[in-house]
Amino acid sequence: MSQRTGRGPLRVAVVGAGWAARSIWLPRLTAHPAYRVVAVVDPDPQAREAASRDAFPTLASVRDLAPDTVDLVVVAVPNHLHAAVAETVLGAGVPVFVEKPVCLSSAEVDRLAAAESAGGAVLLAGSAARFRTDVRTVLELAESVGTVRHVSLGWVRAQGVPGGAGWFTQARLSGGGALMDLGWHLLDVAGPLLGNAKFRHVLGTVSNDFLTDGAARAGWRKDGTTEISGDVEDTARGFLVAPDGLSVSVTACWASHRPDDVTTLVVEGSTGTLSLSCTFGFSPARQEHSVLTLTQRGQETVVPVSGELVGAEYDRLLDGLPTLLADPASRGLAVREAARNVDAIERLYNSAESTRRTARPAAPVPHRDGPPLAVVFDLDGVVVDSFEVMRQAFTLAYREVVGDGEPPFEEYNRHLGRYFPDIMRIMDLPLEMEGPFVRESTRLANRVTLFPGVHDLLRLLRHRGVKCAVATGKAGWRARSLLDRLGVLPLFDHVIGSDEVARPKPAPDIVLRALDLLRVDAEEAIMVGDAVTDLAAARDAGVAAAAALWGETDERSLLAAAPEHTLRKPADLADLCLPAEAALA
Repeated sequence: MSQRTGRGPLRVAVVGAGWAARSIWLPRLTAHPAYRVVAVVDPDPQAREAASRDAFPTLASVRDLAPDTVDLVVVAVPNHLHAAVAETVLGAGVPVFVEKPVCLSSAEVDRLAAAESAGGAVLLAGSAARFRTDVRTVLELAESVGTVRHVSLGWVRAQGVPGGAGWFTQARLSGGGALMDLGWHLLDVAGPLLGNAKFRHVLGTVSNDFLTDGAARAGWRKDGTTEISGDVEDTARGFLVAPDGLSVSVTACWASHRPDDVTTLVVEGSTGTLSLSCTFGFSPARQEHSVLTLTQRGQETVVPVSGELVGAEYDRLLDGLPTLLADPASRGLAVREAARNVDAIERLYNSAESTRRTARPAAPVPHRDGPPLAVVFDLDGVVVDSFEVMRQAFTLAYREVVGDGEPPFEEYNRHLGRYFPDIMRIMDLPLEMEGPFVRESTRLANRVTLFPGVHDLLRLLRHRGVKCAVATGKAGWRARSLLDRLGVLPLFDHVIGSDEVARPKPAPDIVLRALDLLRVDAEEAIMVGDAVTDLAAARDAGVAAAAALWGETDERSLLAAAPEHTLRKPADLADLCLPAEAALA
């Protein structure tokens, strides 16, 4: 574990040498008396060379950091690497700071919690916008409006689609668009008002009218990107309701029809309303001043807010980090806040996907002459018969965490195909059930078997050159361990778990990831699943969906989802994938 040597400046390593590191962190850390930059870590030789020219020591990997030489690591890499870098550093016993997003999925939250516990180091996180003078004033005055009933959050840019060397607008690298970027800031700022609220109802919608419009690019970001393309949203809107009636509206837009950028924070309470209008971030298209008003009994009062330089919130954040680092109460706090934020974002994205599917007819899957070149399999209920093991594990987990009462396994079974924490949220069951569920599933894993005919099918597909992948709601390591024990792991080209993509099924991310790894186009593949979520993920990825009916599945619901193919036994897939003469050879 990293140990402070005396009371001198904190020894800091910055991971990443891109725009955020060069424009935000390195200049401020260098100028701040409480810090000393001891390393810049980046795998890109050119980035390291540029950092060296600025007299910063450089390393190629965080694994090269000696724990006894650094007191804090600041993470400034693309989104999809945030959790992985933080997990590695925390595991080595070194404290970490991540601004946003802390991670891209609930699975990554769990891994960060485990790393923080195992390494004994603390994870620090939070949007710098929390440290703005105007935001802090709103939070300090929140008690003056009584019980908070509604919070309205908005960040709307005029022209601000980021390039970020291209990764910002690629879902597999960013985890999402404006909602993951701006929305995380908004939810994080509102955190003290939301507390531990667990939202019961979530409705979201997304659009991307501005994404590829060059005029909408964030020209103030000097990241070298000249063109914009991608598969994320530039605009997201959502509405969330907690069990106690507290509601939250969120609007996050990278671009709009506005002439300037505006950020709003409105707190409606039982005795009054606070309303802040300002501009977060570094965009030059700013409101000239922050305006904060308090309205009570028909009287509106302007609350004075002192002005400050753009980016001053980052200086104030750095002022407070040493105290947070030394405070035992900081341990676990960032994980809890990240869990709240990522849960809201995941559910908003899932709602948006569901709304898009029901609001328009499903797009026809492109036709391709000849058999598919690749098959993407769900795992449970398709490749392996794990139904009774899941029933026992679910029952034991329910008894251990919830207590008495009949475990609602039949309802759980209707949601199979989704990631386990997502099912818990849908069923309003404690997320703490995941630990005992995984423990019992692992203990009973020797009772899981392959469905009859699956082994022969996989060997035949391998022999005939059909590429195969697994895309499962399980964590990737669990799926690979199970398939290895059953002796069929080598028959799959790739095995992907829901913890290894930004959004689990029914979002198409895991299927798109499989296509990317298999190096095939959507029309060249077929997805085989035993749940409606599998078929939805396939369809939104543009892949033909095949319903597997040989396991314990709700056949009526599955057929009502109108799959392109219906398979009653594994051999039916061989007939579909191979010409008749090949299947008989």
